[in-house]
Amino acid sequence: MSDYAKPNQRSGEQAKALADAATLVIEAQRQAAGLVRRAGVDLQPEERDWFGEPCLGRLDPPPTPHECGCPDYKGNGSEPCLNSFIDFTGPDFGTGSPRVTCGHHKGQHAEF
Repeated sequence: MSDYAKPNQRSGEQAKALADAATLVIEAQRQAAGLVRRAGVDLQPEERDWFGEPCLGRLDPPPTPHECGCPDYKGNGSEPCLNSFIDFTGPDFGTGSPRVTCGHHKGQHAEF
């Protein structure tokens, strides 16, 4: 295993593997959140923190419209989410995956 590669030094295969892994993690979190919601589980505050309020919205291209990777709503409830995160499924223009701001409303985030 080599030293850590800077985002813009990753091979195409490495960047794709990272994006695929991030997509799997996001999808697993969404499925787990749905499972808990459907079961009607009454979560304690510390348990809700574990699940967070992942965004269920989609981001505009490029590449194609894709799932927003925002892990948790950050805002006052009436404004769009201000959380920024690295979009591993977004375009890499040679400087690594971009940092984006979610911008979706609270209603587009899962709630427990």
